[in-house]
Amino acid sequence: MKAIAIEATGDPSVLTLTEVDEPTSGPGDVTVSVAAAAVNPVDLKTRSGFLPIELHFPAVLGWDVSGTVIAVGSAVTRFTPGDRVIGMIAQPAHRYGTYAERVTADQSLFAPAPSNVTLEHAAAIPLAALTAVQCLEKLDLASESTVLVTGAAGAVGRIASALLISRGHRVEALARESDTDELLALSLSRVIASPVDLPQKEYDAIVDTAGVAESVDSVRDDGAFISIDDNEQPAPQRGITPAKSYVDEDGSGLESFAELVSTGSVTVPVARTFRFDEAPRAHALLAAGGTRGKVLLIP
Repeated sequence: MKAIAIEATGDPSVLTLTEVDEPTSGPGDVTVSVAAAAVNPVDLKTRSGFLPIELHFPAVLGWDVSGTVIAVGSAVTRFTPGDRVIGMIAQPAHRYGTYAERVTADQSLFAPAPSNVTLEHAAAIPLAALTAVQCLEKLDLASESTVLVTGAAGAVGRIASALLISRGHRVEALARESDTDELLALSLSRVIASPVDLPQKEYDAIVDTAGVAESVDSVRDDGAFISIDDNEQPAPQRGITPAKSYVDEDGSGLESFAELVSTGSVTVPVARTFRFDEAPRAHALLAAGGTRGKVLLIP
């Protein structure tokens, strides 16, 4: 089958459209014909060699996938051929990621695709959604807390903000000035354009999706700080114990989030789509920064 693979780590030029062996299938696996795969920062870090993980070459990158089930194993009970699904597959833990014509993985990693977006668009959802949901699960917020989300215009920050607002919290953003109007339209209370303008000791919690460790100064005493970024965490201080959140595969959690997308409660925008043979351009675009919405690869 066709897939985007790398034979060594390096710049985007190492991404090559090539032929790889079909993935093997077990009794609990489903095989999905891929409609789209999203490009995520973890893919860039894997491709470049930034992450200290062992890769088996040729390595097929990609964590996010949407598509149609075309085969199921003998023990599969959740899906049948023809089902539209989305999934998040932690690529370093598997032989192949999702930049391929077909993806095979355990049924527990998939969820029904939301009904109100195209199947291609649905590939934008899994990793960002699970990252945001699992990050917020680690916070113990009192009712009507005031929360700052750094990088609120990015995919994870946008989802986290929407979920917090839906739960009755006041949410403010650290984001580019050019994102102000859109974020206010999403019911965030205030947008702050620079870390130097952040207030001191004002927020009950900070959800740091942009790696702004110094924003911890804006948390009140005994408040909470949680980050999804790889940057160095701030030191414990004033009763604040900074925490890090890593994303885990979770098909059932993804199914719950997909229902929110289906009802229109949460949106995950798409910025740009590329063909598989344009994968180097897709990686370069995301690496350049400032992308608003997910970048997708289409077989």
